[in-house]
Amino acid sequence: MALTATLAFTAVSEAASVAYVDKGGVWVASLTGKQKRRVAKQPAGERRWQEVAQADNGRIIAVQRKPGQMSNLNRFTLWGPTGRSIFNGVLTAEPGWTSYIYPLSLDLTSNGRIAVYGYQTMNYNYPVSDLEEGTYVQPVDKAWATQPFTIEGQRWPTTVGNRIVASQQDVYAGVQKTAGQPPFVEEFNPWFSVADTGLTLERTDVSANKKVVAAELSSSGEGQNQAVIAMSRVGGLGGGLGSGTCLLPSKGLADHVSLSQDGKSVAWEDDRGLVAAGAPTFGGSQVCKLTRGVRVIARGGTFPSIGPAKVVVKKRRHR
Repeated sequence: MALTATLAFTAVSEAASVAYVDKGGVWVASLTGKQKRRVAKQPAGERRWQEVAQADNGRIIAVQRKPGQMSNLNRFTLWGPTGRSIFNGVLTAEPGWTSYIYPLSLDLTSNGRIAVYGYQTMNYNYPVSDLEEGTYVQPVDKAWATQPFTIEGQRWPTTVGNRIVASQQDVYAGVQKTAGQPPFVEEFNPWFSVADTGLTLERTDVSANKKVVAAELSSSGEGQNQAVIAMSRVGGLGGGLGSGTCLLPSKGLADHVSLSQDGKSVAWEDDRGLVAAGAPTFGGSQVCKLTRGVRVIARGGTFPSIGPAKVVVKKRRHR
């Protein structure tokens, strides 16, 4: 499978944990799954934790709402690396639409202060309805009463530092320009295309050291439903893809991929639940040969996000 490229290294230590949703709560676990800690229990009433993301500094954000409820009727909590609650708020949306779906992908800037999240909004007008897709940007560590910054057309956002990587027209990945103040920038540079694969590009995750990229690819149609994750070395953010691009050895439909900050570990979600493994060797095989075998972290786990949040927190001694 070929991913064609039209497309600064900072040393980062191995990530300590993966944050995720399971059994109604928000959890962090070691990448072997041997140690686990619950950050938040299932909310009271009908609300459920729906999405989670972890920043490069270990801050964790999770969103809750009632299943089937309009997306703008949500609540989020932001925690520090030890699980201490920092802020509670609401992910906002641009007003004036009758239907809201978001977050379609959720991520935090490296300092854990700003969230980026994909959206789909619609106004129903007979015989033609208005549909808009893109990315919202909003601070999440302070009160935010106004509408978010809107980047129309840039879908399935993730962050590298404070810059956004997004999907364009279902086949192109784009990288936010540095001019201005990312992530509050509307202009993007093209990076790579998956047009030759015949698959649709959704989320793209890039390791914080800008050495490894993972792309979620899907297809649907009569008699087929496919979701795979391709991985490649990369020559910096927006740089050329390296040789040895391969597909992760997933089971069934695979998505919600997350890379460790040093690019040496990967987690994703498939029919087994939440799994984690070592990065590929990029030796040239179509199916990735992994540097560490696949471990099932949580059979019911969803929305994995790797980072340095603490799995084991030392208790304070009472004097």
